[in-house]
Amino acid sequence: MRRLLIPAVLSLALLGCQKQEPVFEGPFDVPAGFVVESAADADAVGSLVQITFNAKGQPVVSKERDHPTLLLDSDGDGVFETQKVVSDQVNNCQGLWYDGPTLYCMGDNLEGQAGLHELTDADGDGVADGIETLVLFTGPMGEHGPHDIRRGIDGVPTVLIGNHSGVPAEQIDPASPMRNFDEAQLLERYWDARGHAVGKLAPGGALYRLDRAKKMFSLQFGGFRNPYNHAYNWEGEAFTFDSDMEWDINLPWYREVRSVHGIPGADFGWRSGSGKLPPYYLDSLPPVDDLGRGSPVGVEFYQHYAYPAKYFDAFLQGDWSRGRVVYSKFDNAGATYEVSKTGEAGPGFLFFKGKAEEGPQRFDFVYGEPLNVTDLEVGPDGFVYFTMGGRDTQGGLYRVAYKGVAPNWDRLPAEGVLSVVRQPQPLSAWGHAALEKKKAALGESWGTELEKVARDAQAEWRDRTSALHLLQRFGPKPNADLLGAMVDADDYHVRAAAMYVVGQHGSDRAKAVAVRGLDDEHPLVRRRSAEALVRMGLSPDQPSFAPVEKIYSLLNDSDRFVRWAGRMALERTPKQEWKDRVIGESSVTAAPDGMLSLVRLAETPIDMEPVFEKSLSMLKQSGLAPMDELRLLRVFQLACIETEGGCRDSLKQQIYDVTSARFPAADERLNREYARTMAYSGRPEAIGKILAAMPQGEDNKLLQIHYVYCLRALQEGWTREQDDELITWFEKARNWRGGASFPGFINRLFDSSLEHFSDDEKTMAYQRIPEYAPLESAAALKRLQARGGYQRAAVFARQKGSEGVSEQEIFEYLMYDPMTTKADPKEGAEIFKEQCSKCHRFGSIGKDYGPDLTTLNNRFKRRDMIEAVLYPSKTISDQYQAYRIRVGYEVYEGLIMDQDSESVTVLLPEEERPVKFEKSKVEIEKSDVSIMPEGLLDGYDMRKIASLFAYLQQGPAPAAKSDAASGGE
Repeated sequence: MRRLLIPAVLSLALLGCQKQEPVFEGPFDVPAGFVVESAADADAVGSLVQITFNAKGQPVVSKERDHPTLLLDSDGDGVFETQKVVSDQVNNCQGLWYDGPTLYCMGDNLEGQAGLHELTDADGDGVADGIETLVLFTGPMGEHGPHDIRRGIDGVPTVLIGNHSGVPAEQIDPASPMRNFDEAQLLERYWDARGHAVGKLAPGGALYRLDRAKKMFSLQFGGFRNPYNHAYNWEGEAFTFDSDMEWDINLPWYREVRSVHGIPGADFGWRSGSGKLPPYYLDSLPPVDDLGRGSPVGVEFYQHYAYPAKYFDAFLQGDWSRGRVVYSKFDNAGATYEVSKTGEAGPGFLFFKGKAEEGPQRFDFVYGEPLNVTDLEVGPDGFVYFTMGGRDTQGGLYRVAYKGVAPNWDRLPAEGVLSVVRQPQPLSAWGHAALEKKKAALGESWGTELEKVARDAQAEWRDRTSALHLLQRFGPKPNADLLGAMVDADDYHVRAAAMYVVGQHGSDRAKAVAVRGLDDEHPLVRRRSAEALVRMGLSPDQPSFAPVEKIYSLLNDSDRFVRWAGRMALERTPKQEWKDRVIGESSVTAAPDGMLSLVRLAETPIDMEPVFEKSLSMLKQSGLAPMDELRLLRVFQLACIETEGGCRDSLKQQIYDVTSARFPAADERLNREYARTMAYSGRPEAIGKILAAMPQGEDNKLLQIHYVYCLRALQEGWTREQDDELITWFEKARNWRGGASFPGFINRLFDSSLEHFSDDEKTMAYQRIPEYAPLESAAALKRLQARGGYQRAAVFARQKGSEGVSEQEIFEYLMYDPMTTKADPKEGAEIFKEQCSKCHRFGSIGKDYGPDLTTLNNRFKRRDMIEAVLYPSKTISDQYQAYRIRVGYEVYEGLIMDQDSESVTVLLPEEERPVKFEKSKVEIEKSDVSIMPEGLLDGYDMRKIASLFAYLQQGPAPAAKSDAASGGE
């Protein structure tokens, strides 16, 4: 990587204008051969939150809390200097998509109602002259509200919504792929300790398909927290970039930001508070990739030819808080995808010559400090454009141009049918418009030429699948004969494309073609075959038009995504045709999914009995693989959850006997579920089992917290020794740190754990850990709880409790969050005087016991400054080596200021002046701990901490000039 700078004014090379030497400002990191160019004056455009390109290839942006705006480059210099408001009837749009001249936007109308609005432009001047609202969403526009709309591979628009909003129930198609979902919590869930997303239920964030004519939405998949954008790869598969809940850092239910491959009916397990479903659960699906911390924003698949071939169909993901655009390359992995392990483009890669570098194909494509990216799109020139802004931060529009060695593509045909199937960014508005023009140019040969490519066994699979999808999208629609021929293709990509397209047909011949895919050798084809049957209208109220035994066979598939699709199809066939087969199933692969279908379709408690009996019977088998046991355990849990009042006591005893005999196991996932299930059983013996398995000391804090989370469900059978062990654990955990909600959750755990204590025992516990002692009267707590503030009562009505936000969280915020640019150096100066000036000098302020910080900003990078304050003992200069001074039974630590044969003078942190000791009466040894105290910033919120660093980076104020020097009288 090399550091490049943003040109303030550049000409657009593709327009053939004479270029001038750019003026550089502000650093970005990009790979060799790329440059980041300013495409619009940042001050002129302001904070931008969304970008799209219209059918003419012109950028249209959404200004924060303002109207969608068309940007024009009137003089052809590559900088968009002219602005035109598209419509003043909508604002605060987070989703923009053009279908011809019509703009669809997810935003507020003039009444402040969040909705999906259709803006028509009858005269084609770029300004809307009509508006129709297709839906008003259930929640407002906001950071977790309605977000994104774009075209799917079949031309149908899809809509992405965050976890604080949704589509009204009356406008959701009851035949949607995702249905029969619920919270699925075996133990009582904790809502977020700080009140975030309290009461927000599944499906959380979700993606919908829009039926424009009916104004109805089909719920495709969900279980997200808050993805901002989605995109489709060349095969037409949907991907998104979901957010983490950073307040949950260091808690067992924390999930990293994640790249997700969405399939119809999928649930990716987000539940509010502590209720997240882990990725190994039978009733959720895992992500393709976990990417640590971040704030996901815009995403796009690069499907152009202006960049080197390794970038083709790469997934680009914007991360607002980390200041990066992440490049990820995915390979097929059965019916889903995985991050590519090498730079290979994959078998049959279109026009690709040679090999890229080895290693996992994920890296920062663009990085900046800060780089508050909000959205990104590929323009007609083949360059990635990204917007900056959000939360009133510095805005702008930038272009990532490639100026390196010519991309390693063979010559691309400039005309004919190959230019059609290789159209860049075919789902974009300008790509779609280009295809319409090419269709008109080809005239009657359009359909025949595309069918030739689709049937050509020697053609690249991308060409063949593109031809098939374009026929479906633009017509003439492929008939059953063509689709049947495609199902016989040697390449599985082609067969999978045929399965996708046939699902949009309804004839008997088309249904017969779809059924053929159930036996295919490749998992992707089998998965799409099951999805096609669902789309064709399988219904439990009607005889199945596909052989139920073939659908059922998918439950025994080795591919998890195939089993999911098979279960979705099976649940849409008459239950009486497969229920008995599930009960008699001997395969530990097929049985859990079959039983899950019975649980999801159960109408009475009696329907659960065979599931309890079957799951327990299979769990008692020896030699189960960990994943098989996890799936069976989850089926039993779900049956308990869906049974009103829970399962009966005899079943609790049986499941306790099974799980306790195997606990603890070598697999931590099993241990988590054993503990959860034993706690649900209510057996007092579980208390000792779980406490005995507790990791010691600081080992595996996440598992320790999980065990205590389970133990709080056990309210009977505690011994005094076990109570003491529990309180001892909290004495340790009070010093642990995590995200912003971490202390509240630990406090809540403490409250729940003490529910079985008597009043006297609680008093003793509070004496041992006074940080957790309630401050408010019982009456005050009841008033707070009456207002729905159960969690807030646990957090606020007490002493400080656990330590709170970790140093890592502070580091992440100071290092990456764009909001730190709003910090106030004046406020930071006051904090410096309070906390730092006793030891450090900064300009004319402070003392010289510690390092002089006056020129700190000239000598250290921001990362080094932050680490030095948060982790003072990480690197200790010889000049400031701390020493341990032992005087009898007392021990002091400080800096040795002076010493001779008779005395030693030491600066102690708690003393204003150095202290002199007689050398003969002390023992002196080096300390591996810095004299600068740990936790220096405890008690300050993030804003104040950011202000302190803003003050240090700004540098001290210059000394006041004398009257003579300033020319005064």
